[in-house]
Amino acid sequence: MSTRTIILLRHAEAGPPEAGQGDIDRRLTRQGQTQADQVNRWLQQHLDWRGIDVLVSPAERTLETARRALAGWHRGRVVREERLWNASLDDLFEVLEDRLGDLLIVGHNPGLEQLRRAWTGMLMPVPVGSAHVLELDSNGRAWAADRFQPSRDAT
Repeated sequence: MSTRTIILLRHAEAGPPEAGQGDIDRRLTRQGQTQADQVNRWLQQHLDWRGIDVLVSPAERTLETARRALAGWHRGRVVREERLWNASLDDLFEVLEDRLGDLLIVGHNPGLEQLRRAWTGMLMPVPVGSAHVLELDSNGRAWAADRFQPSRDAT
């Protein structure tokens, strides 16, 4: 039985918007940059993900998280997916129906948390900078296979 891997990566910690700046333009804080670098080190341990396709929300904080998390190891395609910005659960299902194969999605809550719960039946927070690996079988059953939570202490 074949499985499909879906990795949900919530953007790392972002600062508040600066004067005149929209929510979509918020950048990572220094702590957020550290979190994204920690995700990078964790992802590098999984060589079978080197070629995974990545879908990224157009928000600056997700783009910056993806750049840092994928730097130096990732060899797959990275696609800016406009529908991931403020995506509802239905939006996320639509995006996933349009893409086959394994995916890493860099996005936002509450959508990522809702997707994780819809597939696994488990209510679990998806904090900033965390990655949640879901495996889906050919019958549509899903389970949580792994997760990563960056340290809040690292600077």
